[in-house]
Amino acid sequence: MGTSDASSLVRMCIVKVAQNMDVLEKKVSSLPVSLLKDLLPHLNIYYLDRIETAAATKGISTSVIWAAIWRDLDQMWRWKLKSTLPDQDSKQRCLERLFHMVLFTQVRRRGSYISDLSDSSIFFMTVKHVQVLTLHTSNKNICRLASGDLRPVLSSLEKGVTTLKLLDVKSLFKHGRKHMLYVIHRLLDHGSVREVVLRRNPDSSFLNWLTSRRRGPQITVSTAPETSHADGHRSVVDDLEPEEPAAKRLALDVDENPEVLCREFSSSSSPADRCPEGQIHSFDFEVSKCEILTAVSHMLPTWLCLHTLHLHSGWLISEQEMSELVESLRRLFLNPGCSLTDLSISHVSDLTHLMSLLRACPTLQRLCLEICAFANRNALRQQPHFAKNKELCLEKLTVRSTGPMTVACFLPVLTSAPKLSSLHFTGIHLSQQFFHTLSGSNPTLKVLKLEDINLSDYHQEILQFLGCFVLEELSFRDCRLLDKCVVKKDFLLPFVEALKGISSLRTLKLAQNRLATGAIEMAELFSGSHPSKITKLDLSSNFILPAELLEFAQLVETYKPVQRLTLDLCSNPLDRDPEVKGQALRKLIPYFNILTDNWDSRSTLADHISVM
Repeated sequence: MGTSDASSLVRMCIVKVAQNMDVLEKKVSSLPVSLLKDLLPHLNIYYLDRIETAAATKGISTSVIWAAIWRDLDQMWRWKLKSTLPDQDSKQRCLERLFHMVLFTQVRRRGSYISDLSDSSIFFMTVKHVQVLTLHTSNKNICRLASGDLRPVLSSLEKGVTTLKLLDVKSLFKHGRKHMLYVIHRLLDHGSVREVVLRRNPDSSFLNWLTSRRRGPQITVSTAPETSHADGHRSVVDDLEPEEPAAKRLALDVDENPEVLCREFSSSSSPADRCPEGQIHSFDFEVSKCEILTAVSHMLPTWLCLHTLHLHSGWLISEQEMSELVESLRRLFLNPGCSLTDLSISHVSDLTHLMSLLRACPTLQRLCLEICAFANRNALRQQPHFAKNKELCLEKLTVRSTGPMTVACFLPVLTSAPKLSSLHFTGIHLSQQFFHTLSGSNPTLKVLKLEDINLSDYHQEILQFLGCFVLEELSFRDCRLLDKCVVKKDFLLPFVEALKGISSLRTLKLAQNRLATGAIEMAELFSGSHPSKITKLDLSSNFILPAELLEFAQLVETYKPVQRLTLDLCSNPLDRDPEVKGQALRKLIPYFNILTDNWDSRSTLADHISVM
């Protein structure tokens, strides 16, 4: 028998074993390692899950198999994933995705990983792996979760789901409002859900229902008159008014009361049973109309258990709407039971709201704003200011500007935030004072991300700044770093030396900076007696040609980095010379986990634009 015949026979045996795992499962652990490795890709998810432990005892990981299944399930994985998932994440995401596919559609019978498995068996096997449940349309399976043979599935979801995503409430309620409300009630009040993501919310009535019982223990809130001080802060007389009774606060159909729903759908519930009240700690939702924003503003002062609030507006939030929101936040933060530490708001109309928010929320730790600034508005309006020696608790600040805005407006914030550890600016005009302020006022800064900002005039300030910090991540994306360099080395070499001096630096991202031949100098990061300790280097979208990558690879091969790194080379025209590209990648593979793509540079103008 020839070698090819023997190989074919082995493959046939492996396929046969995979098809009869119900009988042979207990004998799998006695297989040689090589055969067990060959067997794994042929198993369906049920048996792959069951023999993982036996495989692990032989030093075999199933992560590659789960990663392959994930890529098959998620057709957009190349655009969504930029890094390798941990072993358990790959498996968990695969099974979670399969659960949703069975919940909303019939799974297409492709691939050995779901062979011999019915939709029902996939349903019951995968449910215990669901951590994020996404509901986007009403169907018979969701109704069955509420009142049919899938009740055990709902019970399992109550135990495991921590995040609930409702993507289109109108569609969810179209064929079974009561069924849907019951499922949501069980997940929120009887289950473990603490994070809610809401998209395309239809009206404020559902928002009232969703949050009425889930804002934590209710404490009296202040509605007393206020007096203003010179520093812009307000003091409140200790004149407290009890919160409105729940019956007055919430006008709902009695049939939608959670206890009524439970009695209707749960045979074990007696009329005397009272359901527990859950809590929403994180609320991420899309504001579809101004009435919704008003409703949220009304709820905020008593939403004491809320830790994270992300508001995505589809329109420019008006001055009055923003003022009402800020006032509600101020009242919330006056309450000693306030838990809110993370706030994100999009489409804010004016920079003055940044100062107002920070004054209203002095213990806020993370703030993200998208500011739609208009020309000359910053100059025309007087900016609020902080009191001298007033310290903010701010640790992470993200500001994205879609209009002309100078950094001078933010310097008072940076000066008042000594605990700032992460700063991300997009589309803001910098000044020399920016880097000096960071050096003097923010000694604990660990992450600096600048995007769509021209840094070509601040080379000396950047080098001085890098000498003062213990950064862990530095990202200059689309920052025109080399636009005014006659000789690229004149900046890149001292820049690299400064980076090597930061022993804490682990991530360096320089995407979209037109490095081109300058990428070769980045290999100097790994040279000398004190090389950089970075573990991720992003050189994507820099018009790096194959010959330049090869020269970079040859230097890396000479310097031999001590630790293995992740190198992002996506969206570079490496297709110009596949042979040279292959040579370069072979030299890099021993030292890097390489992220690349099959970008066709000749079919686009992106490479031309990048060097204009």
